[in-house]
Amino acid sequence: MKLHIESIEGGTYLASTVEDKSQQLVRDNGSQPISFHCLNEIKTHFNHMSFEEVWLKQSTPYEEMVGLEVTNEKLEILIDWH
Repeated sequence: MKLHIESIEGGTYLASTVEDKSQQLVRDNGSQPISFHCLNEIKTHFNHMSFEEVWLKQSTPYEEMVGLEVTNEKLEILIDWH
């Protein structure tokens, strides 16, 4: 199983677990997406689980800042989760 973490505006993160090609957003008991405030909070939430890979995704305004055509692609970084 893999973990995908997406950085969204306001210093908030959403997490999804990925198994095969099925991606599931992490939700609370009321089926609402759980928002996290830092990576350590996500680590604590998943301290009982291990993952093959953990990816951090975030939008970056780099292309716009250097005068390139803006794309909707997100920067994806494989992070060390141990």
